[in-house]
Amino acid sequence: MIKELTDTEFESVVADGLNIVLFYKDKCPYCNAMKKILTKFSGMPAAQDKEINYYQLNREDCPATVKTLNVGRIPSLFIFKDGEKIAEKSGDITYRQLTKIVS
Repeated sequence: MIKELTDTEFESVVADGLNIVLFYKDKCPYCNAMKKILTKFSGMPAAQDKEINYYQLNREDCPATVKTLNVGRIPSLFIFKDGEKIAEKSGDITYRQLTKIVS
């Protein structure tokens, strides 16, 4: 399940553990496709072996976080481990790419 975050929650939430954060925009078909990919990925063996948290932020509702992270294109996927950004990907991402990043 992907949990919605706000600007005020963001820093404290990604501070611990492995966190995948999707920046999206309403009515964006590519963003909706990415949400489906993340949901499916969360049930795959590569993801189930790890404690991964899944979050999303609406780009239009979270301008402070978007500015801080310099989020350009959407959808954009950021992966944080204990508060440190370890990966960033804009546009499409495959299951294989996700598996490689979280390994």
